[in-house]
Amino acid sequence: MKKYLLIGFISSLLYTSCKHDSLYEPIDEPPIVDTECDPNTVYFINDVLPIIQSSCAFSGCHGSGSAQDGVDLSTYAGIMQEVQAFDANDSKLYEVIIENDNDDVMPPNPYSRLTTAQILLIKNWINQGAQNNECSDCNTTAVTFAQTISPIIQNNCQGCHSGTAPQGNLSLTNYTQVKTIADNGKLLGTINHSNGFVPMPYNQPQLSDCKIDQITSWVNAGSPNN
Repeated sequence: MKKYLLIGFISSLLYTSCKHDSLYEPIDEPPIVDTECDPNTVYFINDVLPIIQSSCAFSGCHGSGSAQDGVDLSTYAGIMQEVQAFDANDSKLYEVIIENDNDDVMPPNPYSRLTTAQILLIKNWINQGAQNNECSDCNTTAVTFAQTISPIIQNNCQGCHSGTAPQGNLSLTNYTQVKTIADNGKLLGTINHSNGFVPMPYNQPQLSDCKIDQITSWVNAGSPNN
């Protein structure tokens, strides 16, 4: 445990701004795994955790190394400290993402607010019981930008690559911007953690094999706006 805490402390010193803290922190209980994804269920690992990692759990905010105001949102256990299962309206996590006061809303300026779709995912996950769950089936044959790629980018990348000061001066908020890095090879290079590329999501776990396969399928098809 001391080793893991030391790693997290060193990481918090090395990485600032939107660079995410290390997630080598207390390990949560293994998630509940469904072999098939129920379209009516919001899954913590698949749907909610990427949003929070990208938009909340970074250095200087609510990552493991900084834990601003004592709030660490890098693990399921930490997130559940801010959640009242089955009651989004009584959950601090939900309250701050729908806050209308720019001084209190999360994520804070200059980062972009969560989208309506992201807020709804978090709300529904809480109201469904806020389980530590995931699903493992993967469809790589019906991949579209609108239904597959855009949500992946939105939930895993836009926390840093959006707003008035996007990390690396790279914004990924629309099809044209995503297609540019798809066509020049940077998208696949970064998500595959290939040599010569900065691994993305930065200082976070690599995207799941399913998400990488879906993005690869879309890029190999010519990165269509479909």
